[in-house]
Amino acid sequence: MSSRTPASRSVSVCPPGAQSSSQPPRRAHSPSERRILMDTYESVLDQILSVPDAPSGLARDIHWLNESQALAVARDQAGRLEVFLPGERLEPRTATVREALQHHDWHRDSGPLLSANRILLPALGHFDQVGSFICTELLRNGAEDDMVQAFSLTEPIIELAIRRLQISEGAMLGLAGELLILNSLVHEADDPQVGTVLQSWAGWHRSQRDFAWNRVGVEVKTTKRVSSSHMVQGVHQVDAIADTDDGPGEGRLLLVSIGLANAAASSNTFSIPMLVDRILDRLSSTGNTALADSLLQHLAAYGSESGFGYDHQTMSRDAPFTDSYATTFCRGYDMSDPAIEVLRHDTVAAHHHVDAQSLRFTINLPAIISGQNPVNGANQIARNILD
Repeated sequence: MSSRTPASRSVSVCPPGAQSSSQPPRRAHSPSERRILMDTYESVLDQILSVPDAPSGLARDIHWLNESQALAVARDQAGRLEVFLPGERLEPRTATVREALQHHDWHRDSGPLLSANRILLPALGHFDQVGSFICTELLRNGAEDDMVQAFSLTEPIIELAIRRLQISEGAMLGLAGELLILNSLVHEADDPQVGTVLQSWAGWHRSQRDFAWNRVGVEVKTTKRVSSSHMVQGVHQVDAIADTDDGPGEGRLLLVSIGLANAAASSNTFSIPMLVDRILDRLSSTGNTALADSLLQHLAAYGSESGFGYDHQTMSRDAPFTDSYATTFCRGYDMSDPAIEVLRHDTVAAHHHVDAQSLRFTINLPAIISGQNPVNGANQIARNILD
């Protein structure tokens, strides 16, 4: 690890005055103070935007945000922003921040070890702004004089940022899984079917199913765990939609469980931009170029309610979308199999005072239910859906 101090003036701000308690009330800032804070935020953001990615997974080029070296930032190999808080181990009050904070002794190219707490933020562009805001608040709250106190005052802001981190990373993982299935579907479909198959993808917006093909419903669950363990948002995600007076329901429901792991790029890995390009090529080769714009619009809308979106034309070379994934498993479970023991709508409906759609629970599906269940492999699952 090497370290650099800013070439320009210190970007720190004066800490609060004498404080009589560990949680002093915040006061409103005057217009001049707000201007000072905004100048500081812009200065910190300029420095953060200039921090390069690490050349390797183990080395870091940390950039000190002030002359007293009370706060530093760096990027890992994937472009994710890291905030270093030197000093003793900090004790967060919230579980969210506790899980994201790591205290370690960091070796330097020269000089003594750097004992610091590290917060890792994602490589999505707008989190540079969030990271700048966190650093500005830490400095404003007196990180130069008392890091423990400054961290305590800033922790609520850090928690909000990390929660958004988790939502955005979950959305990216979900998109990777759905695109993996969509890619297999358009390539396994006969040429005249490709356009219609593309339009069966509904996971880009709020819908009952991620895919709906004829009377087959497909729910895609993606995880980085080593087993098919998934959070279910209501029993409708594990039960086929029943026929109603308004129309037919689903003949069957396939729950596709996908395990992904970050891996070095190879012939056996994929990235989100790679899958999109493959789907676009398939559209072009089958005379469905007119649907390309629709696909790109749907990608940009994916997860937009949580602040996530993928613009293929401008983000295809940006981290973390360039991250490569290896598929550790891909299983299609026929949820009509009585051997799959999960909560069903009929089970919950007997309890009249329970809203079945409000239930959230985790399912743990075994790798083998029976000889034909689950179907294994993305292409085999696609053929099973289309057939």
